[in-house]
Amino acid sequence: MGKSVYSLVLSDDVVEKIDQAAYQKNTSRSNLINQILAEYVSFVTPEKHMQDIFRALTQIISQCQPLAVQGQSSGAMLSIRSPLQVKYNPTLKYTVELFRSREQGVGELKIMARTQSAQLLELLDGFFLLFCSVETRYLARLFPGISPNYQIGQGRLQRRFFLLNTSCCNEEIGEALAKYIQMVDAALKQYISAPPVERQRAMEQIYTNYLQQTPVIV
Repeated sequence: MGKSVYSLVLSDDVVEKIDQAAYQKNTSRSNLINQILAEYVSFVTPEKHMQDIFRALTQIISQCQPLAVQGQSSGAMLSIRSPLQVKYNPTLKYTVELFRSREQGVGELKIMARTQSAQLLELLDGFFLLFCSVETRYLARLFPGISPNYQIGQGRLQRRFFLLNTSCCNEEIGEALAKYIQMVDAALKQYISAPPVERQRAMEQIYTNYLQQTPVIV
């Protein structure tokens, strides 16, 4: 959906109230006016889709300890934190970025830890590599021809999502993203605590339990 520049004559008092509301919603004046006009003419904007997805995601994550929603840095991005029970108690950060257009996917999940520990970064890379290998193998069996898109390195994972069913509603997408994050967080915690010889088996058990929920994203 394209955007253009338009000139509007507005009351200074109205603009002041719009700016206050935009600040509270962590958005721009133009974006808020666009949303207000869209609602008035019953048009659903990409921003409204994002809000609905994040609302459903937040509702589930807020009930899942120790995951905690940090908030939105923008209308298209939301961050979640999770503590790691390792030396110095670093925090793992999950960032969900949604795309305005579904042509390149629903969005991306970025996972990283705030740490300078080379040992922890190596441990995270080991988990990400094993997890992606397990997930790719299972998805290939269930959905031939589908290959997940990953970027791994320096204790970080970036993963893009696509819809299996384009008719999914925003609430279903938000719930699917929340369940995926819960699954990854549980698998990572299990990977860290389990003996090395048991890590893959434990991870596969968590992942196969997740797959039984009939995922709507890959």
